[in-house]
Amino acid sequence: MKNLVEKEAAASRIRLLIFGIIVLLGIVYLWFCLYDIQVVQTRAFESAQDYHSLRRVRLPATRGKILDRNGVVLADNKPSYCVSIYLEEMRQKGAWTNTINYVAGRLDEISKVVGVPSEVDKEGIWAHIRRRRAIPLVAFRGLDDVAVARLCENQIQMRGVDISVQAERVYPYKDLACHIIGYVGKGHPDNLEQELNPEGVEGFDAESLEYDFLLPDFVGKDGVEKACNTELAGVGGGELIRINAVGYRHESYMGKQPVLGSDVSLTIDLRLQKVAEQALDGVRGSIIVMDCETGELLVVASAPRYDLSRFVPTLSGSYWKELLNDPMRPLYGRASSGIYAPGSIFKPLVALSALREGVIDEQTHFYCSGKIEIGGREFRCARRSGHGDINLRQAICGSCNPFFIIAGTRVRYEPYIYQDAADVGFGQAPQLEIPCSRGVLPSSSWKQRRERDKWRDGDTANISMGQGFLSVSPLQVAVYTAALANGGKVLRPRLVLPKQGEPSEGEVLRQMNWRANDLRLVHQGMWDVVNSGWGTGRRAKVDGVSLAAKTGTAEYMERGVKKKNAWMIGFAPFDKPKYAIVTMQEDSDAGGLSAAALMKQITQALFMPETMQPEATEQEEDDENLSDIVELIPADANINLEINPQEIVVEPNVETNSVAESVQSNLSTDELNSIYMAPQMTPAEEEAPAPHFESLPTLPQSFMPSTNNSIRREN
Repeated sequence: MKNLVEKEAAASRIRLLIFGIIVLLGIVYLWFCLYDIQVVQTRAFESAQDYHSLRRVRLPATRGKILDRNGVVLADNKPSYCVSIYLEEMRQKGAWTNTINYVAGRLDEISKVVGVPSEVDKEGIWAHIRRRRAIPLVAFRGLDDVAVARLCENQIQMRGVDISVQAERVYPYKDLACHIIGYVGKGHPDNLEQELNPEGVEGFDAESLEYDFLLPDFVGKDGVEKACNTELAGVGGGELIRINAVGYRHESYMGKQPVLGSDVSLTIDLRLQKVAEQALDGVRGSIIVMDCETGELLVVASAPRYDLSRFVPTLSGSYWKELLNDPMRPLYGRASSGIYAPGSIFKPLVALSALREGVIDEQTHFYCSGKIEIGGREFRCARRSGHGDINLRQAICGSCNPFFIIAGTRVRYEPYIYQDAADVGFGQAPQLEIPCSRGVLPSSSWKQRRERDKWRDGDTANISMGQGFLSVSPLQVAVYTAALANGGKVLRPRLVLPKQGEPSEGEVLRQMNWRANDLRLVHQGMWDVVNSGWGTGRRAKVDGVSLAAKTGTAEYMERGVKKKNAWMIGFAPFDKPKYAIVTMQEDSDAGGLSAAALMKQITQALFMPETMQPEATEQEEDDENLSDIVELIPADANINLEINPQEIVVEPNVETNSVAESVQSNLSTDELNSIYMAPQMTPAEEEAPAPHFESLPTLPQSFMPSTNNSIRREN
């Protein structure tokens, strides 16, 4: 029994010893493991921590400058300090509301330090989380050096806050050429490649978009900024940043240097653009100056304007709403996008079509009694008393409506006038970098499709005076005017200067089928408009400058009130045209008054800048000699023209329809928003004394009619 007890006691001691040894070995093993983790593997953990703290950040490139043709900077950049928030690194436990409240609190702290309010509130934070939380949220922009210094001095230790320097767009001349230059806005990360490379240019660095975070790119939203965005934007770069445990940048490594965007030089002449825009102050209208040989646009002015400087660094909602609600429509680029009835500036084209087809020549005379009867209703010429016996040169000078009604109906609108108008660019959007309207060039098929009605002589009569369904933009008119001046070459308008190595000559889209002698005859009439004592555009005359021109006045109805749009086209010098000029003013008086005043100012700036004086505001006398108001012929009138030495009689077959209603039913909403419709049938205005046609001015010898011009005479 005793031996048994001793044996069990010995076994217990052995088991206890074994257990103690196992525990000791476990302790030793645990000690060695801890030593390995805490001592041996420290550097490995540090390296892993560093690896997981790396962030790939895309850096936008600095945009190129926009310059005028003389190298004057129209759009530039300046450095701007920004404070960005990395929301993922500020994430709080629980619902996103916890994170939003936390971030808002941190932004309040920063705001007190830098002295400016944050650009974002709780709603903005939540919107950023929903849409693009992977990219930093820019909370403060445009901070100066002092604000940044205060922020650094306070050493606010908060996770996910970063200070960066961005290039901010600068428009030193504010509203100057705003419709041409355009503006920039923050690009959407989801559409970044499309916005930076809208034309799909080969070689675009798509890999640069594959980053953890993207600093916001600014892309062109309008004008040249948008049209030339690929060139201006450059190529973005990127860097690697290592952050510490609380989210602050520890080190940064430039992975790829951003490539600066290329500069874009415009054809615009800043000095001339200033003159044009000053001339348009307080009115709605446009002025265009185009080189007759190259198509370069030296002036593209629209009024009213808007302030580009208020679009940077960001556009406020209040200013945008103000622009949208402004009844003057300052965002509307009238020079390229506005469409209007051309009025009498269309008459030279009608004359050239009629001359080419032989229905009139320089010896053709019509008798104008001052009235036309349609459906028992009397409509008058621009001059109530009539022009009497009148030829083409005199008809252009005095803007005689009956003369061109007869000429237009005899030559026929289709195919002749219509084809000439289409060939010169009417009814087509000009190929330009900024948005352009195509206007309306009606045809018989167009009318049948829109009106369910056939083309009538009354439609041709309306268009022969530049009215009816016809509508054009000032830019289209500039191309047309240049073609009149340069012998019929229809040029592609150019807004951006060619780069070195690119062709600098003008691009001729087509050559008009106009005869040289016919052009000389039309030029003579346009010379008389400015240089004769009774020309409708004589108030545009500048001593020492040989200007040829044509005025136009188109009436329209607005809420039952008769109003006018005033036009004037011209080219100079007369003997060797260099520039084509277009002036247009909405809701104005006759073209020979307001439009002629604009023409005079821009002509002086072009040829005699040293003589420029501020134009005094004066009340012009009501002189019908300066008016070429177009009387509207009903579009559905069939005209049987009979030339009578006493009067011009029109025997109608009328099924009256409102032209305004026709236009409204046939045009799109966009067209209706911008078109100024032809006037309703209204009586002519005040009586005016008859002109003295015998006192025609002497023309430069180079533009005197040639004796070998063979045209059928009108009997």
